[in-house]
Amino acid sequence: MLFLLVAVLLTGTALLYFSDRQQRALAQPLPAAARLAGVILVVGGFAGWGWLLGPGVGLFTACWVFALGAMVPPMLVGHRADSYRRPSGRRGGASGEAV
Repeated sequence: MLFLLVAVLLTGTALLYFSDRQQRALAQPLPAAARLAGVILVVGGFAGWGWLLGPGVGLFTACWVFALGAMVPPMLVGHRADSYRRPSGRRGGASGEAV
C-alpha cells in the first residue's frame, strides 16, 4: 500500500509539473485536464497517507514525498536543458594562450 501511495503522489506531482506552462521537459505543456488529474491524485495521495499512517506521520511523509517529486524532476530537466557544457569551439583568444 505504501508503494501505491508513493506512485499516486509522484504521478500527481509529475502531472502538475508537465502541465505547467513554464516546464522545459516537453515542447508543449500537457492540457488543463492533466493539471486537474494531478491535483486529484495529490489530494488523494495526501488523504491516503493520512488515513494509513495517521494525520501526524502520514501527512508529514506525504509532504516529503510531494516535495521530492516537486523538486527532483525540475532539477534534472534544468540540468539537461541548461547544462554547463563547454562550447564546442576553443576557449580563449589566440592559439597557445592559457585559459
